[in-house]
Amino acid sequence: FSYTETPRANPIGFREPRFSPFGPGKIDREWTGWCAPRAGIEVKSVNEEYDDDYQDCPPNAGRCGGKFREKILGEPLSKQEIQVLIDQCRRQNTKRQVNLGRDGLTHNMINDIHNNWQYAPAVRIKCLGVPTVDMKNVCFQLEDKTGGRIIYHNRNIITLYRGRNYKPKERPVIPLMLWKPHAPIYPKLIRTTIHGFTIAETKAIRKKGLRTPALTKLKKNGVYCGLVQNVREAFKENDLVRLDCKGLPKSDYRKIGAKLR
Repeated sequence: FSYTETPRANPIGFREPRFSPFGPGKIDREWTGWCAPRAGIEVKSVNEEYDDDYQDCPPNAGRCGGKFREKILGEPLSKQEIQVLIDQCRRQNTKRQVNLGRDGLTHNMINDIHNNWQYAPAVRIKCLGVPTVDMKNVCFQLEDKTGGRIIYHNRNIITLYRGRNYKPKERPVIPLMLWKPHAPIYPKLIRTTIHGFTIAETKAIRKKGLRTPALTKLKKNGVYCGLVQNVREAFKENDLVRLDCKGLPKSDYRKIGAKLR
């Protein structure tokens, strides 16, 4: 399950019967960042200790928001402390790194980040592929799901800090997805006709777009941080923008097109 690459549109069906990767009886349970309580879900006393910490949280903030998250982060780091952590996470100083690929921030990756936090206060995250189109969403999901704080961000390299009061022995227990859930069926990203145009007009626009010079060529597992800004600037001069996606998997350039749209 990916927190950053899951479409906002509701699925229209499933290719195979649904099942729960967390265990029986939890097929419709939304992931909140914590294990399901052993008692029944209707029991109100399960989360009493967190009520005071989360009373000011916005809805759908997750379990890593509010006062509880600020309590773990502690006092803000000074510039000298931030620089020391950044130097410790550089490639020449450590090989410890979490790679974030075309699937984005997956569920099991949160457990990998907490495993790295057991040995170091900060971890380096390298992003490649489709998620780099929208790095703001990646940064938000990382802080929201892990409870950490980003202290360094340069293009596709992120340094995530765990907090002053983080205790590895009291880290959240995250149940792993041992197998991949069945992929749901979503509406088509590329439709037959453009909204407001007929089929003939859509075909004419596509033929014109094929003759347009390519703005840039996208490579597999590349870094597309400045792609959105480049496309916006190109729209000021021309109504059509073409991107050369030869060599990219079909799912990748469809996701990139949906993000650009």
